Amino acid sequence: MPTSRQTWCRPLALHHFFRHINSRTQSIRNFSSNAAKSLAHSPLSLFDSTSSISPKSPNDHLFRYTSGRWLWNEEQQLKHRYRYFNVPELKKVACQAADSSRCVSLEKIGEGNYNKGFRLVMQDGQKVIAKISHPNAGPPVYTTASEIATMDFARTILKIPVPKEIIDIEKRLLSVSFDRYGALYYRSDKIPQCEKAVVTTDNMQEVKDDIESQFEIGPIVQREFWKGERSKMHCYHGPWRTAKDYLESLARREMKWINDHADPTKDMGNPWLNTSKAQRSPNAHIDLLQRFLSAIPYIIPKDTELTSPRLWHPDFHAGNIFVDNEGKITSLIDWQGAWAEPMFLGSNPPKLLDYGVDILMNLPENFSQLDEDTKDQLRYRFSQSVLIHAYETRTAVENPLMHRMMHNYQGKTLKEIVAFASDTWDSGLFPLRECLIRIESSDETKKEFCFREWDDFDADEPCPYHFTEEEIQEHQEESKSFNDNAYFWDSIREIVTNEGYTSNEDFPRAVEIFQRLRESGLKNLEGDDREEFDKQTRWIRDIRM
Repeated sequence: MPTSRQTWCRPLALHHFFRHINSRTQSIRNFSSNAAKSLAHSPLSLFDSTSSISPKSPNDHLFRYTSGRWLWNEEQQLKHRYRYFNVPELKKVACQAADSSRCVSLEKIGEGNYNKGFRLVMQDGQKVIAKISHPNAGPPVYTTASEIATMDFARTILKIPVPKEIIDIEKRLLSVSFDRYGALYYRSDKIPQCEKAVVTTDNMQEVKDDIESQFEIGPIVQREFWKGERSKMHCYHGPWRTAKDYLESLARREMKWINDHADPTKDMGNPWLNTSKAQRSPNAHIDLLQRFLSAIPYIIPKDTELTSPRLWHPDFHAGNIFVDNEGKITSLIDWQGAWAEPMFLGSNPPKLLDYGVDILMNLPENFSQLDEDTKDQLRYRFSQSVLIHAYETRTAVENPLMHRMMHNYQGKTLKEIVAFASDTWDSGLFPLRECLIRIESSDETKKEFCFREWDDFDADEPCPYHFTEEEIQEHQEESKSFNDNAYFWDSIREIVTNEGYTSNEDFPRAVEIFQRLRESGLKNLEGDDREEFDKQTRWIRDIRM
Protein backbone atom coordinates (compact mmCIF):
# COMPACT_ATOMS: atom_id res chain seq x y z
CA MET A 1 0.00 0.00 0.00
CA PRO A 2 1.56 3.37 -0.98
CA THR A 3 1.90 6.06 1.62
CA SER A 4 -0.10 9.26 1.32
CA ARG A 5 3.05 10.99 0.16
CA GLN A 6 3.55 8.44 -2.62
CA THR A 7 -0.08 8.72 -3.65
CA TRP A 8 0.15 12.51 -3.78
CA CYS A 9 3.51 12.69 -5.54
CA ARG A 10 2.25 12.02 -9.03
CA PRO A 11 -0.41 14.76 -9.13
CA LEU A 12 2.01 17.25 -7.62
CA ALA A 13 4.66 16.40 -10.17
CA LEU A 14 2.25 16.50 -13.08
CA HIS A 15 0.65 19.71 -11.80
CA HIS A 16 3.98 21.53 -11.77
CA PHE A 17 4.98 19.88 -15.03
CA PHE A 18 1.84 20.88 -16.93
CA ARG A 19 2.02 24.44 -15.61
CA HIS A 20 5.59 24.62 -16.88
CA ILE A 21 5.11 23.09 -20.33
CA ASN A 22 1.71 24.58 -21.22
CA SER A 23 3.39 27.84 -22.14
CA ARG A 24 5.59 25.88 -24.57
CA THR A 25 2.90 23.94 -26.42
CA GLN A 26 1.15 26.72 -28.38
CA SER A 27 2.76 25.58 -31.65
CA ILE A 28 1.96 21.86 -31.07
CA ARG A 29 -1.31 22.35 -31.94
CA ASN A 30 -26.30 -3.47 -44.90
CA PHE A 31 -26.50 -6.82 -44.44
CA SER A 32 -30.19 -7.64 -45.12
CA SER A 33 -32.18 -7.88 -41.90
CA ASN A 34 -32.71 -11.63 -42.27
CA ALA A 35 -29.04 -12.39 -42.86
CA ALA A 36 -27.96 -10.20 -39.94
CA LYS A 37 -30.57 -11.69 -37.66
CA SER A 38 -29.55 -15.24 -38.51
CA LEU A 39 -25.95 -14.30 -37.78
CA ALA A 40 -26.95 -12.92 -34.39
CA HIS A 41 -28.60 -16.23 -33.56
CA SER A 42 -25.47 -18.27 -34.33
CA PRO A 43 -22.49 -16.02 -33.54
CA LEU A 44 -20.11 -18.89 -32.82
CA SER A 45 -20.17 -19.91 -36.47
CA LEU A 46 -18.46 -16.65 -37.34
CA PHE A 47 -16.59 -15.51 -34.23
CA ASP A 48 -13.99 -17.22 -32.12
CA SER A 49 -15.17 -17.73 -28.55
CA THR A 50 -12.20 -15.74 -27.29
CA SER A 51 -10.76 -12.37 -28.13
CA SER A 52 -7.15 -13.34 -27.57
CA ILE A 53 -4.70 -12.56 -30.35
CA SER A 54 -4.05 -15.68 -32.40
CA PRO A 55 -0.84 -16.64 -34.21
CA LYS A 56 -0.41 -14.66 -37.40
CA SER A 57 -2.30 -15.92 -40.44
CA PRO A 58 -2.75 -14.60 -43.99
CA ASN A 59 -5.92 -12.86 -42.75
CA ASP A 60 -4.40 -11.40 -39.60
CA HIS A 61 -4.60 -7.84 -40.98
CA LEU A 62 -8.38 -8.25 -41.07
CA PHE A 63 -8.55 -9.15 -37.38
CA ARG A 64 -6.09 -6.62 -35.99
CA TYR A 65 -6.55 -2.91 -35.43
CA THR A 66 -4.24 -1.27 -37.97
CA SER A 67 -5.41 2.35 -38.18
CA GLY A 68 -3.34 3.85 -35.37
CA ARG A 69 -1.04 3.42 -32.37
CA TRP A 70 -1.09 4.05 -28.62
CA LEU A 71 1.78 5.61 -26.71
CA TRP A 72 0.96 3.65 -23.57
CA ASN A 73 -0.98 0.45 -22.80
CA GLU A 74 -0.76 -0.38 -26.50
CA GLU A 75 -0.83 -4.15 -26.06
CA GLN A 76 -4.03 -3.94 -24.01
CA GLN A 77 -5.65 -1.45 -26.39
CA LEU A 78 -4.89 -3.66 -29.40
CA LYS A 79 -6.26 -6.72 -27.62
CA HIS A 80 -9.51 -4.85 -26.95
CA ARG A 81 -9.83 -4.27 -30.70
CA TYR A 82 -8.65 -7.64 -31.99
CA ARG A 83 -11.47 -9.77 -33.39
CA TYR A 84 -10.80 -13.12 -35.00
CA PHE A 85 -13.63 -14.31 -37.24
CA ASN A 86 -14.33 -17.11 -39.68
CA VAL A 87 -13.59 -15.53 -43.06
CA PRO A 88 -15.28 -18.21 -45.21
CA GLU A 89 -18.38 -18.02 -42.99
CA LEU A 90 -18.56 -14.23 -43.39
CA LYS A 91 -18.33 -14.60 -47.16
CA LYS A 92 -21.08 -17.23 -47.03
CA VAL A 93 -23.43 -14.95 -45.08
CA ALA A 94 -22.64 -12.07 -47.45
CA CYS A 95 -23.55 -14.26 -50.42
CA GLN A 96 -26.85 -15.10 -48.74
CA ALA A 97 -27.55 -11.42 -48.15
CA ALA A 98 -26.82 -10.53 -51.78
CA ASP A 99 -28.40 -13.70 -53.22
CA SER A 100 -25.13 -14.30 -55.04
CA SER A 101 -23.20 -17.50 -55.73
CA ARG A 102 -19.67 -16.43 -54.79
CA CYS A 103 -17.72 -13.71 -53.00
CA VAL A 104 -14.60 -12.77 -54.97
CA SER A 105 -12.97 -10.28 -52.57
CA LEU A 106 -13.01 -9.13 -48.95
CA GLU A 107 -11.41 -5.84 -47.93
CA LYS A 108 -11.25 -3.93 -44.66
CA ILE A 109 -12.42 -0.41 -45.52
CA GLY A 110 -12.29 1.21 -42.12
CA GLU A 111 -12.28 0.74 -38.37
CA GLY A 112 -13.29 2.85 -35.45
CA ASN A 113 -12.97 2.52 -31.72
CA TYR A 114 -15.57 -0.25 -31.48
CA ASN A 115 -16.09 -1.75 -34.95
CA LYS A 116 -14.42 -2.76 -38.20
CA GLY A 117 -16.04 -2.28 -41.60
CA PHE A 118 -15.54 -4.62 -44.55
CA ARG A 119 -16.52 -4.50 -48.22
CA LEU A 120 -17.30 -7.84 -49.86
CA VAL A 121 -17.60 -7.94 -53.66
CA MET A 122 -19.73 -10.63 -55.27
CA GLN A 123 -19.03 -12.41 -58.56
CA ASP A 124 -21.94 -10.52 -60.17
CA GLY A 125 -20.53 -7.14 -59.07
CA GLN A 126 -22.77 -6.57 -56.05
CA LYS A 127 -21.11 -5.10 -52.96
CA VAL A 128 -22.01 -5.94 -49.38
CA ILE A 129 -20.83 -3.89 -46.39
CA ALA A 130 -20.25 -5.83 -43.16
CA LYS A 131 -19.61 -4.47 -39.68
CA ILE A 132 -17.87 -6.59 -37.05
CA SER A 133 -17.67 -5.35 -33.47
CA HIS A 134 -14.51 -5.27 -31.37
CA PRO A 135 -14.46 -7.01 -27.97
CA ASN A 136 -14.61 -3.56 -26.32
CA ALA A 137 -17.95 -2.77 -28.01
CA GLY A 138 -19.87 -4.43 -25.20
CA PRO A 139 -21.42 -7.84 -24.48
CA PRO A 140 -21.34 -9.54 -27.91
CA VAL A 141 -24.72 -11.29 -27.97
CA TYR A 142 -26.60 -8.43 -26.30
CA THR A 143 -24.92 -5.73 -28.40
CA THR A 144 -25.53 -7.45 -31.73
CA ALA A 145 -29.07 -8.59 -30.92
CA SER A 146 -30.08 -5.14 -29.68
CA GLU A 147 -28.58 -3.28 -32.64
CA ILE A 148 -30.29 -5.53 -35.18
CA ALA A 149 -33.66 -5.25 -33.40
CA THR A 150 -33.27 -1.47 -33.14
CA MET A 151 -32.41 -1.15 -36.85
CA ASP A 152 -35.49 -3.19 -37.73
CA PHE A 153 -37.65 -1.11 -35.36
CA ALA A 154 -36.38 2.11 -36.93
CA ARG A 155 -37.01 0.83 -40.45
CA THR A 156 -40.34 -1.00 -40.09
CA ILE A 157 -42.05 0.89 -37.26
CA LEU A 158 -40.63 4.41 -37.50
CA LYS A 159 -39.96 4.28 -41.29
CA ILE A 160 -36.62 6.02 -40.76
CA PRO A 161 -34.43 4.77 -43.67
CA VAL A 162 -35.92 7.25 -46.15
CA PRO A 163 -37.05 10.36 -44.25
CA LYS A 164 -37.09 13.80 -45.85
CA GLU A 165 -34.83 15.57 -43.38
CA ILE A 166 -33.12 15.45 -40.00
CA ILE A 167 -35.96 17.09 -38.08
CA ASP A 168 -38.30 14.45 -39.46
CA ILE A 169 -35.98 11.71 -38.16
CA GLU A 170 -35.95 13.26 -34.69
CA LYS A 171 -39.73 13.67 -34.68
CA ARG A 172 -40.20 10.01 -35.58
CA LEU A 173 -37.77 8.87 -32.92
CA LEU A 174 -39.68 10.80 -30.26
CA SER A 175 -43.06 9.59 -31.52
CA VAL A 176 -42.90 6.37 -29.48
CA SER A 177 -42.45 6.16 -25.73
CA PHE A 178 -42.19 2.96 -23.72
CA ASP A 179 -43.10 2.08 -20.14
CA ARG A 180 -39.55 1.19 -19.12
CA TYR A 181 -35.91 1.97 -19.87
CA GLY A 182 -33.48 -0.39 -21.58
CA ALA A 183 -32.24 -1.79 -24.89
CA LEU A 184 -34.58 -3.05 -27.60
CA TYR A 185 -34.61 -6.75 -28.52
CA TYR A 186 -36.67 -9.16 -30.59
CA ARG A 187 -39.03 -11.21 -28.42
CA SER A 188 -38.01 -14.23 -30.48
CA ASP A 189 -34.37 -13.86 -29.35
CA LYS A 190 -35.42 -14.73 -25.78
CA ILE A 191 -32.74 -12.54 -24.19
CA PRO A 192 -32.67 -12.99 -20.38
CA GLN A 193 -34.16 -10.27 -18.16
CA CYS A 194 -36.31 -8.83 -20.98
CA GLU A 195 -39.83 -7.51 -20.43
CA LYS A 196 -42.64 -6.69 -22.83
CA ALA A 197 -42.20 -3.44 -24.79
CA VAL A 198 -45.35 -1.56 -23.82
CA VAL A 199 -46.03 1.67 -25.76
CA THR A 200 -47.33 4.60 -23.69
CA THR A 201 -47.70 7.25 -26.41
CA ASP A 202 -50.90 7.78 -28.40
CA ASN A 203 -49.88 5.82 -31.48
CA MET A 204 -52.18 3.93 -33.82
CA GLN A 205 -53.31 0.64 -32.29
CA GLU A 206 -51.83 -1.26 -35.23
CA VAL A 207 -48.42 0.27 -34.52
CA LYS A 208 -48.70 -0.56 -30.82
CA ASP A 209 -49.65 -4.14 -31.61
CA ASP A 210 -46.71 -4.51 -34.02
CA ILE A 211 -44.26 -3.23 -31.43
CA GLU A 212 -45.61 -5.23 -28.51
CA SER A 213 -45.79 -8.46 -30.52
CA GLN A 214 -42.24 -8.23 -31.91
CA PHE A 215 -40.07 -6.38 -29.39
CA GLU A 216 -38.98 -6.42 -25.77
CA ILE A 217 -37.06 -4.06 -23.49
CA GLY A 218 -34.08 -5.64 -21.78
CA PRO A 219 -30.55 -5.17 -20.40
CA ILE A 220 -28.73 -2.04 -21.44
CA VAL A 221 -25.66 -2.49 -23.68
CA GLN A 222 -23.86 0.74 -22.72
CA ARG A 223 -20.19 -0.17 -22.35
CA GLU A 224 -19.75 1.33 -18.90
CA PHE A 225 -22.31 -1.18 -17.56
CA TRP A 226 -20.22 -4.12 -18.82
CA LYS A 227 -16.68 -2.90 -18.21
CA GLY A 228 -14.51 -5.39 -16.35
CA GLU A 229 -16.21 -6.97 -13.35
CA ARG A 230 -19.38 -4.96 -14.07
CA SER A 231 -20.23 -7.50 -16.77
CA LYS A 232 -21.23 -9.94 -14.01
CA MET A 233 -23.24 -7.39 -12.01
CA HIS A 234 -26.50 -8.32 -13.76
CA CYS A 235 -28.81 -6.70 -11.20
CA TYR A 236 -27.57 -3.31 -12.44
CA HIS A 237 -28.12 -3.95 -16.18
CA GLY A 238 -31.82 -3.14 -16.32
CA PRO A 239 -34.44 -2.73 -17.57
CA TRP A 240 -35.83 -0.06 -15.24
CA ARG A 241 -39.36 1.22 -14.63
CA THR A 242 -38.47 4.84 -13.81
CA ALA A 243 -35.74 7.35 -14.59
CA LYS A 244 -35.04 7.49 -10.86
CA ASP A 245 -34.48 3.72 -10.81
CA TYR A 246 -32.00 4.01 -13.69
CA LEU A 247 -29.94 6.81 -12.14
CA GLU A 248 -29.88 5.14 -8.74
CA SER A 249 -28.79 1.87 -10.34
CA LEU A 250 -25.92 3.66 -12.08
CA ALA A 251 -24.71 5.21 -8.81
CA ARG A 252 -25.09 2.00 -6.80
CA ARG A 253 -23.30 0.00 -9.51
CA GLU A 254 -20.24 2.23 -9.28
CA MET A 255 -20.29 2.25 -5.48
CA LYS A 256 -20.46 -1.55 -5.45
CA TRP A 257 -17.67 -1.89 -8.02
CA ILE A 258 -15.39 0.57 -6.22
CA ASN A 259 -16.01 -1.10 -2.87
CA ASP A 260 -15.27 -4.58 -4.25
CA HIS A 261 -12.71 -4.05 -7.00
CA ALA A 262 -11.01 -0.63 -6.97
CA ASP A 263 -7.28 -1.04 -6.30
CA PRO A 264 -5.44 2.15 -5.23
CA THR A 265 -2.07 0.43 -5.71
CA LYS A 266 -2.68 -0.41 -9.35
CA ASP A 267 -1.41 1.98 -12.01
CA MET A 268 -4.10 3.98 -13.75
CA GLY A 269 -4.82 3.25 -17.40
CA ASN A 270 -4.10 6.88 -18.21
CA PRO A 271 -0.84 7.96 -16.51
CA TRP A 272 -1.76 11.65 -16.88
CA LEU A 273 -5.22 11.59 -15.29
CA ASN A 274 -4.46 11.81 -11.58
CA THR A 275 -4.89 15.39 -10.34
CA SER A 276 -5.39 14.87 -6.59
CA LYS A 277 -4.87 12.41 -3.78
CA ALA A 278 -8.64 11.80 -3.72
CA GLN A 279 -8.51 10.14 -7.15
CA ARG A 280 -6.98 6.97 -5.67
CA SER A 281 -9.15 6.95 -2.54
CA PRO A 282 -12.16 4.58 -2.78
CA ASN A 283 -13.81 6.39 0.12
CA ALA A 284 -13.61 9.71 -1.73
CA HIS A 285 -15.38 8.22 -4.75
CA ILE A 286 -18.08 6.53 -2.69
CA ASP A 287 -18.67 9.74 -0.73
CA LEU A 288 -19.37 11.74 -3.91
CA LEU A 289 -21.52 8.99 -5.40
CA GLN A 290 -23.58 8.90 -2.20
CA ARG A 291 -24.13 12.65 -2.52
CA PHE A 292 -25.23 12.18 -6.12
CA LEU A 293 -27.53 9.35 -5.04
CA SER A 294 -29.16 11.52 -2.39
CA ALA A 295 -29.92 14.27 -4.92
CA ILE A 296 -31.45 12.08 -7.63
CA PRO A 297 -35.09 12.28 -6.45
CA TYR A 298 -34.92 16.09 -6.55
CA ILE A 299 -33.03 16.84 -9.76
CA ILE A 300 -35.04 14.68 -12.18
CA PRO A 301 -37.32 16.92 -14.30
CA LYS A 302 -40.93 17.08 -13.16
CA ASP A 303 -42.11 17.16 -16.78
CA THR A 304 -43.04 13.50 -17.34
CA GLU A 305 -42.58 13.76 -21.10
CA LEU A 306 -38.96 14.78 -20.59
CA THR A 307 -38.35 11.76 -18.35
CA SER A 308 -40.17 9.27 -20.60
CA PRO A 309 -38.20 6.40 -22.24
CA ARG A 310 -37.54 7.34 -25.88
CA LEU A 311 -35.32 5.80 -28.51
CA TRP A 312 -32.56 8.07 -29.85
CA HIS A 313 -29.68 7.56 -32.25
CA PRO A 314 -26.47 7.30 -30.19
CA ASP A 315 -24.08 8.89 -32.71
CA PHE A 316 -25.98 11.34 -34.90
CA HIS A 317 -23.15 12.85 -36.95
CA ALA A 318 -22.54 13.44 -40.66
CA GLY A 319 -20.57 10.22 -41.13
CA ASN A 320 -23.60 8.14 -40.21
CA ILE A 321 -26.03 9.98 -42.50
CA PHE A 322 -26.27 8.80 -46.12
CA VAL A 323 -27.69 11.12 -48.78
CA ASP A 324 -28.48 10.70 -52.47
CA ASN A 325 -27.40 12.94 -55.37
CA GLU A 326 -30.29 15.29 -54.64
CA GLY A 327 -29.22 15.77 -51.04
CA LYS A 328 -32.06 13.73 -49.53
CA ILE A 329 -31.27 11.48 -46.59
CA THR A 330 -31.54 7.84 -47.62
CA SER A 331 -30.38 6.05 -44.47
CA LEU A 332 -29.07 6.47 -40.96
CA ILE A 333 -26.51 3.86 -39.90
CA ASP A 334 -24.71 2.71 -36.72
CA TRP A 335 -27.44 2.12 -34.15
CA GLN A 336 -25.06 0.26 -31.85
CA GLY A 337 -25.77 1.19 -28.23
CA ALA A 338 -29.17 2.79 -28.91
CA TRP A 339 -31.70 2.29 -26.12
CA ALA A 340 -34.94 3.63 -24.69
CA GLU A 341 -33.45 6.17 -22.31
CA PRO A 342 -34.77 9.14 -20.34
CA MET A 343 -35.42 11.83 -22.91
CA PHE A 344 -33.67 14.50 -20.84
CA LEU A 345 -30.45 12.48 -21.17
CA GLY A 346 -30.58 11.05 -24.67
CA SER A 347 -32.16 13.62 -26.95
CA ASN A 348 -29.44 15.88 -28.33
CA PRO A 349 -29.20 17.95 -31.53
CA PRO A 350 -27.24 16.24 -34.34
CA LYS A 351 -23.47 16.54 -34.01
CA LEU A 352 -23.19 18.13 -37.45
CA LEU A 353 -24.37 21.31 -35.70
CA ASP A 354 -21.50 22.98 -33.84
CA TYR A 355 -23.05 24.65 -30.81
CA GLY A 356 -19.58 25.68 -29.68
CA VAL A 357 -19.33 28.52 -32.19
CA ASP A 358 -19.98 32.15 -31.37
CA ILE A 359 -23.15 33.00 -33.29
CA LEU A 360 -22.53 35.20 -36.33
CA MET A 361 -25.58 36.00 -38.48
CA ASN A 362 -23.88 38.56 -40.73
CA LEU A 363 -20.38 38.76 -42.19
CA PRO A 364 -18.44 41.95 -41.30
CA GLU A 365 -18.41 44.82 -43.78
CA ASN A 366 -14.64 44.53 -44.22
CA PHE A 367 -14.86 40.79 -45.01
CA SER A 368 -13.28 41.17 -48.47
CA GLN A 369 -10.21 42.84 -46.95
CA LEU A 370 -9.45 40.06 -44.45
CA ASP A 371 -6.84 37.32 -44.89
CA GLU A 372 -7.99 33.90 -46.09
CA ASP A 373 -7.62 32.14 -42.73
CA THR A 374 -9.82 34.72 -41.03
CA LYS A 375 -12.33 34.50 -43.88
CA ASP A 376 -12.52 30.72 -43.50
CA GLN A 377 -13.14 31.04 -39.77
CA LEU A 378 -15.87 33.61 -40.31
CA ARG A 379 -17.47 31.55 -43.08
CA TYR A 380 -17.60 28.55 -40.76
CA ARG A 381 -19.14 30.57 -37.92
CA PHE A 382 -21.65 32.13 -40.28
CA SER A 383 -22.68 28.84 -41.91
CA GLN A 384 -23.05 27.08 -38.56
CA SER A 385 -25.03 30.00 -37.15
CA VAL A 386 -27.45 29.88 -40.07
CA LEU A 387 -27.83 26.09 -39.76
CA ILE A 388 -28.44 26.29 -36.01
CA HIS A 389 -31.00 29.07 -36.45
CA ALA A 390 -32.83 27.13 -39.18
CA TYR A 391 -32.74 23.90 -37.16
CA GLU A 392 -34.09 25.50 -33.99
CA THR A 393 -36.75 27.51 -35.84
CA ARG A 394 -38.13 24.47 -37.66
CA THR A 395 -37.82 22.25 -34.59
CA ALA A 396 -39.95 24.69 -32.59
CA VAL A 397 -42.74 24.34 -35.16
CA GLU A 398 -42.47 20.71 -36.26
CA ASN A 399 -41.08 18.97 -33.17
CA PRO A 400 -42.10 21.03 -30.11
CA LEU A 401 -41.19 18.23 -27.68
CA MET A 402 -37.58 18.31 -28.87
CA HIS A 403 -37.60 22.11 -28.71
CA ARG A 404 -38.83 21.95 -25.11
CA MET A 405 -36.06 19.50 -24.28
CA MET A 406 -33.40 21.74 -25.84
CA HIS A 407 -34.53 24.68 -23.71
CA ASN A 408 -34.76 22.76 -20.45
CA TYR A 409 -32.41 24.75 -18.23
CA GLN A 410 -31.55 21.64 -16.19
CA GLY A 411 -30.54 19.58 -19.22
CA LYS A 412 -26.82 20.28 -19.54
CA THR A 413 -26.03 19.76 -15.86
CA LEU A 414 -28.06 16.55 -15.71
CA LYS A 415 -26.31 15.09 -18.75
CA GLU A 416 -22.94 16.05 -17.34
CA ILE A 417 -23.45 14.62 -13.87
CA VAL A 418 -24.75 11.29 -15.21
CA ALA A 419 -21.80 11.01 -17.59
CA PHE A 420 -19.27 11.93 -14.90
CA ALA A 421 -20.74 9.55 -12.30
CA SER A 422 -20.55 6.52 -14.59
CA ASP A 423 -16.82 5.75 -14.22
CA THR A 424 -15.02 8.05 -11.81
CA TRP A 425 -12.24 5.58 -10.98
CA ASP A 426 -10.85 5.47 -14.51
CA SER A 427 -12.18 8.74 -15.92
CA GLY A 428 -11.60 11.16 -13.06
CA LEU A 429 -13.29 12.33 -9.87
CA PHE A 430 -12.89 16.09 -10.33
CA PRO A 431 -15.71 16.60 -12.92
CA LEU A 432 -18.30 14.83 -10.73
CA ARG A 433 -17.36 16.95 -7.72
CA GLU A 434 -17.55 20.07 -9.89
CA CYS A 435 -21.11 19.18 -10.92
CA LEU A 436 -22.21 18.40 -7.38
CA ILE A 437 -20.84 21.69 -6.05
CA ARG A 438 -22.51 23.49 -8.93
CA ILE A 439 -25.89 21.89 -8.16
CA GLU A 440 -25.78 22.60 -4.42
CA SER A 441 -24.56 26.16 -4.76
CA SER A 442 -27.11 28.74 -3.69
CA ASP A 443 -25.38 31.28 -1.49
CA GLU A 444 -23.44 34.38 -2.46
CA THR A 445 -20.05 32.92 -1.54
CA LYS A 446 -20.39 30.21 -4.19
CA LYS A 447 -22.17 32.02 -7.01
CA GLU A 448 -18.97 33.27 -8.59
CA PHE A 449 -17.66 29.70 -8.59
CA CYS A 450 -20.82 27.94 -9.81
CA PHE A 451 -23.41 28.96 -12.38
CA ARG A 452 -26.16 26.58 -11.18
CA GLU A 453 -28.26 26.86 -8.03
CA TRP A 454 -30.28 24.23 -6.21
CA ASP A 455 -33.40 26.36 -6.60
CA ASP A 456 -33.18 25.94 -10.39
CA PHE A 457 -34.39 22.36 -9.96
CA ASP A 458 -37.64 23.42 -8.27
CA ALA A 459 -36.90 21.04 -5.43
CA ASP A 460 -39.28 21.01 -2.48
CA GLU A 461 -36.48 20.30 -0.02
CA PRO A 462 -33.04 21.77 0.69
CA CYS A 463 -30.12 20.11 -1.05
CA PRO A 464 -29.55 16.82 0.82
CA TYR A 465 -25.76 17.18 0.81
CA HIS A 466 -23.39 19.99 1.65
CA PHE A 467 -19.83 20.95 0.71
CA THR A 468 -17.91 22.81 3.39
CA GLU A 469 -15.89 25.90 2.58
CA GLU A 470 -12.75 23.84 3.16
CA GLU A 471 -13.89 21.23 0.62
CA ILE A 472 -14.66 23.91 -1.93
CA GLN A 473 -11.29 25.54 -1.35
CA GLU A 474 -9.53 22.21 -1.92
CA HIS A 475 -11.57 21.72 -5.08
CA GLN A 476 -10.57 25.15 -6.35
CA GLU A 477 -6.93 24.33 -5.71
CA GLU A 478 -7.28 21.08 -7.63
CA SER A 479 -8.95 22.94 -10.48
CA LYS A 480 -5.63 24.59 -11.30
CA SER A 481 -4.02 21.21 -11.89
CA PHE A 482 -7.09 19.92 -13.73
CA ASN A 483 -7.23 22.95 -16.02
CA ASP A 484 -3.51 22.81 -16.75
CA ASN A 485 -3.95 19.15 -17.62
CA ALA A 486 -6.95 19.88 -19.87
CA TYR A 487 -5.17 22.77 -21.58
CA PHE A 488 -2.17 20.59 -22.32
CA TRP A 489 -4.28 17.90 -24.00
CA ASP A 490 -6.26 20.48 -25.91
CA SER A 491 -3.04 21.94 -27.28
CA ILE A 492 -1.98 18.62 -28.84
CA ARG A 493 -5.42 17.14 -29.58
CA GLU A 494 -4.75 17.14 -33.34
CA ILE A 495 -1.80 14.78 -32.79
CA VAL A 496 -2.60 12.56 -29.81
CA THR A 497 -5.60 11.99 -27.51
CA ASN A 498 -5.49 11.87 -23.73
CA GLU A 499 -5.75 8.07 -24.01
CA GLY A 500 -2.47 8.04 -25.93
CA TYR A 501 -4.00 7.31 -29.33
CA THR A 502 -2.42 8.73 -32.47
CA SER A 503 -2.64 7.98 -36.17
CA ASN A 504 0.08 5.92 -37.83
CA GLU A 505 1.22 9.03 -39.67
CA ASP A 506 1.45 11.15 -36.50
CA PHE A 507 2.98 8.46 -34.28
CA PRO A 508 6.65 9.54 -34.70
CA ARG A 509 5.71 13.15 -34.00
CA ALA A 510 3.67 12.18 -30.94
CA VAL A 511 6.60 10.17 -29.56
CA GLU A 512 8.90 13.14 -30.10
CA ILE A 513 6.51 15.44 -28.22
CA PHE A 514 6.47 13.21 -25.15
CA GLN A 515 10.21 12.63 -25.27
CA ARG A 516 10.72 16.39 -25.18
CA LEU A 517 8.16 16.78 -22.40
CA ARG A 518 9.97 14.17 -20.33
CA GLU A 519 13.27 15.97 -20.89
CA SER A 520 11.63 19.26 -19.92
CA GLY A 521 10.07 17.80 -16.78
CA LEU A 522 13.30 16.20 -15.61
CA LYS A 523 15.11 19.46 -16.22
CA ASN A 524 12.67 21.72 -14.37
CA LEU A 525 11.29 19.59 -11.52
CA GLU A 526 13.21 19.01 -8.30
CA GLY A 527 13.32 16.67 -5.32
CA ASP A 528 10.49 14.19 -4.77
CA ASP A 529 8.47 15.67 -7.63
CA ARG A 530 11.29 15.00 -10.08
CA GLU A 531 11.84 11.48 -8.74
CA GLU A 532 8.16 10.58 -9.03
CA PHE A 533 7.88 12.18 -12.46
CA ASP A 534 10.88 10.16 -13.62
CA LYS A 535 9.23 6.92 -12.48
CA GLN A 536 5.90 7.76 -14.07
CA THR A 537 7.37 8.68 -17.47
CA ARG A 538 9.99 5.97 -17.96
CA TRP A 539 7.57 4.22 -20.32
CA ILE A 540 8.38 6.97 -22.83
CA ARG A 541 11.89 5.54 -23.20
CA ASP A 542 10.46 2.11 -24.04
CA ILE A 543 8.02 3.07 -26.79
CA ARG A 544 8.32 0.70 -29.72
CA MET A 545 8.58 2.60 -33.01
